[in-house]
Amino acid sequence: MYPELQQRLRALGVAKRVDRPPSRSREPGLAIEELVAGRFYTTSRGRCFVAETYYPPGYRHGQLTLPPHLKLAPALTALAALDHGAADPASSEHLCFLDIETTDLSVGSGTLAFVVGVGFFSPEPEGGFHLHQYVLRDPGDEPAMIERLSEQLAAFRVLVSFNGRAFDVPILDNRFILARIPPPTAELIHLDLLPLARRLWHHGLSSCALSVLERTVLGVLRTQDDVPGSLIPWLYRDYLRTGDARQMRGVLYHNAMDILSMVALTIRLQAILAGSHDEAEMTGAELYGLGRWHEAKGRLAEAEAAYRAALEAPTAKDVELRKRTLHSLALLLKRSGRHEEACTCWEQLAQMEHSGITPCVELAKHFEWRAGDPAQAAEWTRVALARVENWPADSARTEVLARLRHRLARLERKCIGSNSYHTDTSNHLRTVLAIATGAGDEHCACD
Repeated sequence: MYPELQQRLRALGVAKRVDRPPSRSREPGLAIEELVAGRFYTTSRGRCFVAETYYPPGYRHGQLTLPPHLKLAPALTALAALDHGAADPASSEHLCFLDIETTDLSVGSGTLAFVVGVGFFSPEPEGGFHLHQYVLRDPGDEPAMIERLSEQLAAFRVLVSFNGRAFDVPILDNRFILARIPPPTAELIHLDLLPLARRLWHHGLSSCALSVLERTVLGVLRTQDDVPGSLIPWLYRDYLRTGDARQMRGVLYHNAMDILSMVALTIRLQAILAGSHDEAEMTGAELYGLGRWHEAKGRLAEAEAAYRAALEAPTAKDVELRKRTLHSLALLLKRSGRHEEACTCWEQLAQMEHSGITPCVELAKHFEWRAGDPAQAAEWTRVALARVENWPADSARTEVLARLRHRLARLERKCIGSNSYHTDTSNHLRTVLAIATGAGDEHCACD
């Protein structure tokens, strides 16, 4: 270094860097193959390590005992294939469950899947559930892992995942493409459990994350061996840095529990959808979700039965859930032409609602256009008007008020023209309107 420059640096308080002696290296950690049962597979691109676990028939996961074999119900295979009636039941040896752990939560090409769990049932007659967990001991092992994984996945017909359509499969497909291997997932029927779980349970749960479904639906409690999912990428980076795989056992436990919960969730879902699950054990939210699912598939009789069962369920005291169920049932009956039965639902909703006007408007339409009773139609319109008057002043309130006043004027003209308008309405209507407006008989809107 030039002397002048040294003097200027000293004047600025910059001293020459002194290299510290290297710190004493840690004791060598334990390799993953020393901690978990498994074996190495040799491929044309090297070798990879796979942890292997066997769960015998009768193994209990939460409230459910794993069966010796699992055959996917036609309803679920048809749902997965998006081809109703064309998909045959998938036998257990054609069914695999997939879950991965990654270095990042994005699906970009830079994200590595360092644990890939593949679960499947033994072919008959042995029975039992096998779990293979591909562990990327080093990023250099990925080509071998991808090759071996592609061979294994090609042996199956149906792939089951939880949010795999948006996350697991795109990440694996990226890795297959980068390894110049055609993605085997493209040939598999893919059943993603998350959309169906949301349809059945989001009405009664704050979240449909797998961890929430485990606790509330499956009765699964994880042990202290589990690690939070948010820490898993960091634990892998620490493993690569130190070579100590002891914390990776928690990652493998987390992955195994996810896959076992997917198996239990599949069994629960297909029992519910096939009608083989005891309705007495189902919550009102589950029955309501089941009704919505049946209705979306055009099975109106099954949907109606589910809605009515939801109204009778012990959890039917949930006011908001009861409102949603009555509303869906009323619309179903209306579309089926059963308007009198729909009116019963609308009247119950009108008694439960104190600000919404949909039940009142539906009743007004029914009495005006189908029952030919403009007097009752006018009374329900007045109830709706009274409710809208209490809404916050804005453009929506102004528009609704104008429509309701226009309807009421037309109904009053009909009443006068038909000489049917009178204040002595039926006791039934008087009682319903009193409850709907939150007033006693002496303040009933029909007076």
